[in-house]
Amino acid sequence: MNLRTVKTVVRKELRETLRDRRTLFMMLVIPTLLYPALFVALEQLALFGQRQLEERAPTVAIAGGEDVREFLARDTLLRVVPAADATGAAVRAGRVQAAVVVEPAPHAEATRTVRVLFDESDDLSRRAGQMVADRLGAWGDTLLARRLEARGLPAGFAAPLAVADSSVATAQEAGGYALGRFLPGILVLMTLLGAFYPAIDMAAGEKERGTLETLLTAPVPPREIVTGKFLAVALLGMTAAVVNLLSMLLTFQSGVFRFGKAANLQFSLPWGSALLVLIGLVPLAVLFAALFLGIAVRSQSFKEAQNALTPVQLAVIIPVMLVGLPGIEASPLIAALPVAGVAILFRDLMSGTARLGPALIAFGASMAYAGLALVFAARAFGREDVLFGAGPGTAPRRWRERMKQWRGAARGIPLPAEGFAFVAVLALLYFHLGAALLGNLGERGLLLSEILLLALPAIAFATLGPYDARRTLALRRPSGRTLAAALLIALGGIPLGWLIGWLQLQFFPDAAAALSGLEKLVTATDARRALWLLVLVALTPAVCEELVFRGVLLQSLGREVPMVRAVAVSALIFGAFHLSQETAIRFLPTAWIGVLMGLVVWHGRSIFASMLMHFVNNGVVVLILWQPEVRRFLLNGERPATLPLLVAPVLLGAGIWLLPRRSAAPVDPVAAPAQ
Repeated sequence: MNLRTVKTVVRKELRETLRDRRTLFMMLVIPTLLYPALFVALEQLALFGQRQLEERAPTVAIAGGEDVREFLARDTLLRVVPAADATGAAVRAGRVQAAVVVEPAPHAEATRTVRVLFDESDDLSRRAGQMVADRLGAWGDTLLARRLEARGLPAGFAAPLAVADSSVATAQEAGGYALGRFLPGILVLMTLLGAFYPAIDMAAGEKERGTLETLLTAPVPPREIVTGKFLAVALLGMTAAVVNLLSMLLTFQSGVFRFGKAANLQFSLPWGSALLVLIGLVPLAVLFAALFLGIAVRSQSFKEAQNALTPVQLAVIIPVMLVGLPGIEASPLIAALPVAGVAILFRDLMSGTARLGPALIAFGASMAYAGLALVFAARAFGREDVLFGAGPGTAPRRWRERMKQWRGAARGIPLPAEGFAFVAVLALLYFHLGAALLGNLGERGLLLSEILLLALPAIAFATLGPYDARRTLALRRPSGRTLAAALLIALGGIPLGWLIGWLQLQFFPDAAAALSGLEKLVTATDARRALWLLVLVALTPAVCEELVFRGVLLQSLGREVPMVRAVAVSALIFGAFHLSQETAIRFLPTAWIGVLMGLVVWHGRSIFASMLMHFVNNGVVVLILWQPEVRRFLLNGERPATLPLLVAPVLLGAGIWLLPRRSAAPVDPVAAPAQ
């Protein structure tokens, strides 16, 4: 690679970007001006709102206690009104901000119950409730002191234990903790935004302006042009992050933000930690730059690229949110997560709690993800169909014409984008309607959701669109050899899937309790119940889910990408589909089975083989939970028994050996499959 060419491209891209006033405004002006102005404005607005609340004396209605009424009426910060409004309805209607209901005491020295009603969704009412509770609490202490004095008891008689808590953290440590809860998220997002628009402009923008073709006709290898663009985007992303980091730190340390002093917080970042944060930003900027360039170059216009990158931008926010959650430690697994690992490393550096092991894992994983993104971008720039597309003016503008053109196209198998869109719509339907069906109808709702929200839409999609339904759903009679291979692979893969699940439990032991609800659902108490469960959780998902994941999704992916990627992506989506609040730990075992089923369908060209595997996988679970003898034979507690684990690789290898041979290259979407 000629570094002079790369350097020339970097200079050219940086010069063009810096000539754009919008980019300069977003990268430099906003960070340097926005943070001081933003924090000062927020501080002033917060003080203004607090003063507004304090200037208004809340109205309080009291019922059932004349002495309580007289006590609160002496408080000039409260306005006591007639007892008729001492109801929850009056508080809800806003006639009073708090209502106090005093229950009668059975005798003079008994405890009197006082209920304070307020509206937690209203600031003034919440303040009134707190004020009344504080006053009555102080008055209660006074009454107690009088009682003790009347009995000749010391004041400490009713308080045998006095608890005084005090944090041992210094103001700097507390400030570092607070800083680490929100600054890493801003850093990651600003790095992302710093690469977002330059990547779009250098890829889709150049295509829209027609200058990309001219650039690629230069007598230099395309990889040098791609490298130059990528370095320019990464440099801009890092610059944006650094400028934002410095601006925010100066804002905090200049004393402009007075709330920090009021809360006894000192915001500072040691130079060593700041340097490590900057080093950690490098692979992050590389990741965003390469990923955005690889996606943006597939778009034909600036607007189209914005639409394509917006979901990626939103997806980054989810791992960043881990930074602010309590109890999330920098374990090796968390450190290896994309984006989240680096963000948590930044958090720990700012709070002074970073450890060497997770830090190295986070940095190494981030470098690996950046390398994968670079490969993705380089391949995208190496394809002429991606760079130049079908040319402008070929797509009709009207929706009706587009639908007509879509239905009239001879595609045979859906495009990957069509397969993704179909599964995305189904996932939304299943998430919202499936949960409602399950909640209202129980097991019948689960059965209906599989049929109505998965199987029927998959059949309708394959038959009503411009597709060959048999090829789209892989509806091909399997050979005996394929079925035998599928059965062996299933029997060999199931214990290995359990082993994956058991290994996860060693890192997340609390997750075992989350599976109890699922275990209860599929536990049979008699033969009739076992038969019903085999229909409900084995046969029905085997048919309905396979039509979607090994049918529409895998077949659509297989028309453009090699077998390995098609099977892997469909398996990951299959695993993600089984994620839920209670069963997140099922992701890896489910994805593992998805890989095996995808492999069998790819080689056997028949979805019936994966239906058999799916049925066997789920049916074995029902059998284990129903028959204790089977459970003792296959499992040793929660861990797979030794014998099945020893036999599993043999069965798996025999099944793979038995599979029909087929090229791993993408399939011809229109040509009839080989018989």
